[in-house]
Amino acid sequence: MCKGISCIYGFCKPEQHDEGVVTEYAPILVAVNFKEGIMNMTWREQWSVGNAVIDSDHKKLVGLINYIDCVTKAKDSFELSRALKLFKDCMNRHSINEEQLAQVLDFPFAAHKVAHQNIQAEIDFTGTDLAKYEREKNSMATVFVMEHYAQFLWDCLIKHITEEDMLMKPVLQTCPYDFRIDEAPAYS
Repeated sequence: MCKGISCIYGFCKPEQHDEGVVTEYAPILVAVNFKEGIMNMTWREQWSVGNAVIDSDHKKLVGLINYIDCVTKAKDSFELSRALKLFKDCMNRHSINEEQLAQVLDFPFAAHKVAHQNIQAEIDFTGTDLAKYEREKNSMATVFVMEHYAQFLWDCLIKHITEEDMLMKPVLQTCPYDFRIDEAPAYS
């Protein structure tokens, strides 16, 4: 459950378990009053690909982009670094989920996999630039990248959903919406 200031940014901080393991972040997908200049991107049902796992991945990525936008506007470089790592981890998990579903459903995935790799490369490249600018104390370049990074991520995500993931929708819709990999029949 979300409590307190951690939800102001459109993203809940994880809860700590007794073992010290952190659960994954959960996006808030409702309108929140943001300070002027901060994005409030929300999930739209038209982006559903017909599978709960993939839609959930997309919703988490939307929430993370909102959070990244907030921490960049706050100029919190420590939290930005953490948020970017979470975004990259979530993108990696999403790529694995899609690839596994494609294999089970016999969906051709080579071009889609290349699209995932290209998105990851763009994210890595921009993150590397940001780190370089900070090391060089190039504040103008750092500010420019930080001010535009969330929009860049948003554009990448929406392009990916609408141009690549939607190709999987007809195949995914042949299964129940809550179909998971562990429910797939075993293949020999």
